Amino acid sequence: MKLELDILCHADFSGRLRRTPDSPGIAAFDAFVARQRAQNPQGTLLLSAGDEFSTNLWGGQPVVGAMNLLKPDAMTLGNHEFDHGTEFLDPCVAACHFPVLCANVSLKSGGPVAGTKPYVILQRNGVSIGVLGLTTEYTPCMVEKTAFEAFQMAPAAEAAHRWIPQMRAQGAQIIIALTHMPFYIAEDGTISGEMWDLMQNMPPVDVCIGGHIPGDYAAVLNGTCVVKAGFGGVSLGHIKLVYDTQTQCITQKSCEILHTPFETACGTPMAAYAQRVLEPFERYLAEPLATLREPWPMHLAQECKLGDFLADCMRHGGNTQIAYMNATSSGGCLDAGQVTMDDILRVNGFNDLIYTARMTGQQLYDLMEGVYEPQRFGNNAGLLVSGFHVKVDHTRLSPNKVLSLTLPDGTPISPEDEFTVSASAYMASGGNDTSFVASQIHWKKTDIHYHDAVAQWAKRHSVLHIPDWPRFQETGTPENNHAPF
Repeated sequence: MKLELDILCHADFSGRLRRTPDSPGIAAFDAFVARQRAQNPQGTLLLSAGDEFSTNLWGGQPVVGAMNLLKPDAMTLGNHEFDHGTEFLDPCVAACHFPVLCANVSLKSGGPVAGTKPYVILQRNGVSIGVLGLTTEYTPCMVEKTAFEAFQMAPAAEAAHRWIPQMRAQGAQIIIALTHMPFYIAEDGTISGEMWDLMQNMPPVDVCIGGHIPGDYAAVLNGTCVVKAGFGGVSLGHIKLVYDTQTQCITQKSCEILHTPFETACGTPMAAYAQRVLEPFERYLAEPLATLREPWPMHLAQECKLGDFLADCMRHGGNTQIAYMNATSSGGCLDAGQVTMDDILRVNGFNDLIYTARMTGQQLYDLMEGVYEPQRFGNNAGLLVSGFHVKVDHTRLSPNKVLSLTLPDGTPISPEDEFTVSASAYMASGGNDTSFVASQIHWKKTDIHYHDAVAQWAKRHSVLHIPDWPRFQETGTPENNHAPF
């Protein structure tokens, strides 16, 4: 007898309950998932590859409530689940009506992350399906340092070698690696990245699901269905397996990307729930701040006006001479026309407190040089900066790429110079693997949240503009650039 199994997957929904130009919203996504499930009610799984709970304004329990209505069959933890430590994560996991998986992060005090398990074995059409949950090993470098203090990270390959045989021994006939890990597709089709490396170093699996970065992918590679989809709910990965109960083997494998219609879903429990959660914030989100005369798209690996504007907001919010922030906090495009708080949150969703300090010219050189180290750049892309200029030659070998740093008026920055600097709590803690400089600096917490600084700076200008442009003079292109936009 041959049984059909459908596995739906997505990642990085990140609490996008509202419909925006970048996301269909939770109600439309829920309706789309329901239609897919209806085609094979007894044989369909819905899996989340993480980065669900942590979002601005309505993060945490409101997002968990929406997920409980969506009814995933399992979820693995993403790096952003750890953004606010155990005080945030533990009650979120406890409120989930579905298994939350995490095989390679544990508590330093011993035991698993509260409420999680390394894997789960699910039944569909009489077939036992083992789902292993793995989180990117880069997580300690991607959350505010104190938030991860209670946890420790283990190599994902070691976890896979430990748990996959146990899943098989407990009767799992199909194995799925549900990972919050990136992988990258070069123009020539070459695949690289953390999840791809894991696949070369763990026992074979039937399905490997990735996440963490935008972009869709679906293919059967060396007998494994490899899928990444669903960033912001814009798509849904679909894996179809045909299982022969006599031979106890998968006889057919295929996978594809389905695209979520940007439609209005009314009258559903999810639509009603999202409206209740969002209603208190609608007035704040609709607040006009300024106007913009041209679109400002975000680029993670090269200078752009949106990035410069966001860095200017950081500098003026902290009232310092210079500022820097990670590009990966931002994305999308700020469209021409009236700019509202909703627009700001769409292009930058993180609302850390601003930290300030004093920083030497040598530390600034070390920071910028370290950013362009190929492995670090591949994981993080570039920095957004304000108050200084950078001249860099990417054709030179690291650590000799930064040719000069200057003030906007052309004054050279010398190692002995000292500046006041602003950064987010995340970057002040050494985020994006910048502890090699951040740990040398005595940071002070302000009481200013970043989005308040953006609003204040935008309101000072009837029309948004960049007074200091450009700030980077680059020769060549950065090594190991995996930036998706």
